[in-house]
Amino acid sequence: MEKIAYLDLRSGISGDMLLGSLIDLGADVKILDDIIRDLELQDVHIEIEERYEGISGKDIKVRFKDQPERKLSDILRMIEEADLKDEIKRLSCEAFETLGKVESEIHDVDFEELSLHETGMVDSIVDVVGSVALFDDLDIDEAYSSTVHTGSGYTECEHGKIPVPVPATSKILEGWKVRFTQKEGELVTPTGAALLQVLTEQRDPPDMTLEKVGTGFGDRSLEEPNALRVFLGKKSNLEQEVQTCRFYVDDTTPEILRYNLDKIREQAIDAYSVPAVGKKGRRGWEVVVVMKRSSAEEVIETIMKETSTLGMRIQDTRRMVQERRTDTVETKWGEVRVKVAKGKNSVQPEYEDCRKIAEEEDVPLKEVYQEVKKKYYKEEK
Repeated sequence: MEKIAYLDLRSGISGDMLLGSLIDLGADVKILDDIIRDLELQDVHIEIEERYEGISGKDIKVRFKDQPERKLSDILRMIEEADLKDEIKRLSCEAFETLGKVESEIHDVDFEELSLHETGMVDSIVDVVGSVALFDDLDIDEAYSSTVHTGSGYTECEHGKIPVPVPATSKILEGWKVRFTQKEGELVTPTGAALLQVLTEQRDPPDMTLEKVGTGFGDRSLEEPNALRVFLGKKSNLEQEVQTCRFYVDDTTPEILRYNLDKIREQAIDAYSVPAVGKKGRRGWEVVVVMKRSSAEEVIETIMKETSTLGMRIQDTRRMVQERRTDTVETKWGEVRVKVAKGKNSVQPEYEDCRKIAEEEDVPLKEVYQEVKKKYYKEEK
């Protein structure tokens, strides 16, 4: 089942609060040390403190000595050149591009030449890339957030005393549900707001089977704990909210269409084509793509790039899935993965594993399938 997270933002969010809550959930803290090394950040280290304020959690501090001033282009290049997963790079760059866009508008500075000052400091770099990487380490498929509590009053920055929420945070949170509380202080930092944008969506989460709650503390002095709580669990039902995209092509060969579908499936849940007759009796294909909301932008970009369509229809819809797990079966040719449906006497060998064996061992594919199923049921008994 999909793993989901829910962020309780009644005390706001900052990069270090999110890091603390994710580590408190069980994410591997060594990942942060790896990120510091991969980004070639000098004289930087992580301090973790157990903290208790009615609730227990982690207080994370990024400690560092003097650092060079970094432009947005420098930070993006550092991330792109680091030895990180492509998805971690993409989301991290997206967060900094979000920060850069609002800062360039506020200060009327060219995007590429922008120096991010507070948000370009080394702790923000570790906060952003670290949070994205820890999300990945926890295998979180979807994340949701509550109404954002922003705080009030003023905060000190390089440009003097400015009102809370600061202009960058306000711009990033445009379109989000916010609550202007009387709590004094900057509860939501620009870095925290950018991480909300790239990692979560603000809507009611689906029912979950709660597994654990992680708490990360901030530095604000409030009447209640200045803490971010992240609830982690698995969807407790088989229903998933998805989007279905449909479009028609009549100027593509079957070979090219197959390649198009393979590329789309790399980011979508599924994609298939159905023979159809279009305008003026032209024969072609209706292509149907099922995708997660969170990946819709990337899927649509791939469709427009790879296919000849000029438009598509998109609908919000639902799908029901049978709960399943992945096991491995040891055969005479090696290990093969199988998908096993819960509550059913049903097992499906992984096609790619079986195909590889069939090609390398010069064995009919159907024989590999039969052997895997036979071995699985024998082991189950």
